[in-house]
Amino acid sequence: MKLAITIILTLAVIFISPALADYTAEYWSNQGDQYFTNGSYELAAASYDKALELEPEHVALLDNKGSALANLGRYEDAIACFDQALKINSSRAESHCLKGLALSMGLARNEEGLASLEKALQINPQYYDAWTGKGMTLANDGKLEDALSCFQNASMIKPQNPQGWNNQGVVLKELGRYDDAVSCFERALSLDPSYEIAAQNKELAEQDLRQQSSDNDVHSMSHIL
Repeated sequence: MKLAITIILTLAVIFISPALADYTAEYWSNQGDQYFTNGSYELAAASYDKALELEPEHVALLDNKGSALANLGRYEDAIACFDQALKINSSRAESHCLKGLALSMGLARNEEGLASLEKALQINPQYYDAWTGKGMTLANDGKLEDALSCFQNASMIKPQNPQGWNNQGVVLKELGRYDDAVSCFERALSLDPSYEIAAQNKELAEQDLRQQSSDNDVHSMSHIL
């Protein structure tokens, strides 16, 4: 399945002048955000470490460090960061969500991942990334109807996000609902005409739809004969 998801939540990048805040936790945090945005995850993790030396109980820094480590494939280390954040603030939905994504998407520990994602949704029922992560995990377990419900919830929360519509389309295609799948891919492309995955998925769903129509025609002819 081509289910579009990123393991990591988007970082809020705030650039500050080093001359005004030289070697403070905020300075190192912003350095980490810049490296993260550029895909330099090793340097990002190192910068967050510098910030954490100065503010060791800053939960957002722990989440950002964990996110950088997850992007490096170091999921166990990432989960340790999220767990540390949760020891400080057990009601932080972001940490539960990130932990769930690392468990399910990174380590295929789906049951544990779902438990963390459920905790995130209990805290914040409007959490788009948690609904998407839950949908991905359920889809990977073959629970397509439940996955579809999650992606539909995600699209209700962020109807302008094309990935949510693409994800719905992929599940609908797997369920054999090709007309509905094509409609979802078209909705995704209307929001982002350059969305290559949605365009490819739309073409595949249209091929399936044509094949289904051809098979039905053959079946009808056979029945008549």
